[in-house]
Amino acid sequence: MSCSTSSSALTCCSEKDYVQDKVCAPWSGTVVATDVLVVTFTNNITQNIVGTGYVQYDVGPADIELDFLDAAGNPINAAPFVISPGTSLAFTYRRFSAVQLTLPAATAGTYQGEFCITTRYPV
Repeated sequence: MSCSTSSSALTCCSEKDYVQDKVCAPWSGTVVATDVLVVTFTNNITQNIVGTGYVQYDVGPADIELDFLDAAGNPINAAPFVISPGTSLAFTYRRFSAVQLTLPAATAGTYQGEFCITTRYPV
């Protein structure tokens, strides 16, 4: 690949237009007898997506799990990320279909926090 120089920029790659969106929202769930799955984000745009953000876990009686799912609903991370009450987890993932929290059935109670993601995708 050859590069060209102009008066304003060095160009080596074809230009691509990207869209960037940011969304933050509270999440919560109450566990009574079975695991509660909280889907915090669904990719309904394209599979070629990059997401950077965090899951904040404010209050709850036990650790929760975070998974990134493929189009078939299977986790793409090797093992779920475990998040403890009063902590947060930052992430950058690509080519995912959904982001899901699992609130454990073994510990009943109310869980809550915040989910924030900035997505980038080509147009």
